[in-house]
Amino acid sequence: MKIVIDARFYGPEGTGIGKYVEKLLENLQELDRRNEYFVILRKANFDLFNPRAANFKKVLVDAHWYSLKEQLLIPMAIKKIKPDLVHFPHYNVPLFWFGKFVVTIYDITKTEFGREASNIKDPVSYFIKQTVYNFTLRKAVQESLKIIAGSDSTKNKITNHFKIGKEKIVAVYAGVDKLFFSKAKEKFDLKVGEKVLDRYKIKKPFVLYIGNAFPYKNLPVVLEALKSTRKKINFVYVSSRDTFVAELANRAKDLGMRDQLIISGFVPDEDLAVLYRLAECLVFPSLSEGFGLPGVEAMASECPVVCSSIPVFKEVYGDAAVYFDPNSASDLTNKINLVINGPDLRRDLINKGLEQASKYSWKSLALETLNIYKGLTAQKSC
Repeated sequence: MKIVIDARFYGPEGTGIGKYVEKLLENLQELDRRNEYFVILRKANFDLFNPRAANFKKVLVDAHWYSLKEQLLIPMAIKKIKPDLVHFPHYNVPLFWFGKFVVTIYDITKTEFGREASNIKDPVSYFIKQTVYNFTLRKAVQESLKIIAGSDSTKNKITNHFKIGKEKIVAVYAGVDKLFFSKAKEKFDLKVGEKVLDRYKIKKPFVLYIGNAFPYKNLPVVLEALKSTRKKINFVYVSSRDTFVAELANRAKDLGMRDQLIISGFVPDEDLAVLYRLAECLVFPSLSEGFGLPGVEAMASECPVVCSSIPVFKEVYGDAAVYFDPNSASDLTNKINLVINGPDLRRDLINKGLEQASKYSWKSLALETLNIYKGLTAQKSC
């Protein structure tokens, strides 16, 4: 079987989707030496992926996601390969691709939150792009053979919004890198910790957040909560994206907390594992997520998690996190104080977190995805 995987998000520039594609490919190479894989990459990430298995081949198509070139060049490249199946790891399936495909949809945040999930300020431009998004997403949902969702919560949202049968959607959980578990087991080197803190100009004590700053991420509630904690605590924002960061900084300034907001930029996993170990807790205040990978990474790193009480977090984190009302800064203040000042609670969260994080692995994700490929091939041959 010939399988094409659109890996143009591969690497740190593709943020969460980039990590997903990277780990899927890494583990598929270990699991499947029979099928032929054609991996589509851009110039920017072509050298980042170096196949270890002979049945994986790179294909250069220099078309950025959400571009006109994507609509034209991707279908042309796929047609030359003549695959049995294509896997698009995001909803941006080219409108002119009419062959068999599987699509991964981790969330439908832009559908749920509209302007709060967009960085487009001009209303006309927003309307045009949102219309294109709605059309593209609906086409991907309706024409795909299978939809891979990031969680049962996302699966239910897709089912309810698009009125399709649940049998078409498979919830496949993301994994957590072994690096975070292994770093947690090592005896912590204080000098290494100090170097990492100095590198990003971080001062203790601090709470950590990993992700972007779009309004639906609900980050101002963290600043408001930290203003009332028993002791002064810094808020470390980790992300490769700076969209809406200026607004976050302005809110911190308005609250008289600009010196407590530390914007670190992109942090590689090696350093991130150290920050998890040094943080008072990870704070995840989102109003919506597809899975919530930073929370699982934090748990693997023995870092307590304080998160909003949304269904997906309760699904993924179970009783290994402390939940707060995302609309209440005072509730978040209380929960942060409990974690920081309660050694027994902290120890309990760490133990439960390690157990919860061990349930998720990238190998399992790749295996479940491979089974989806095989199942669709079996249907074809029947």
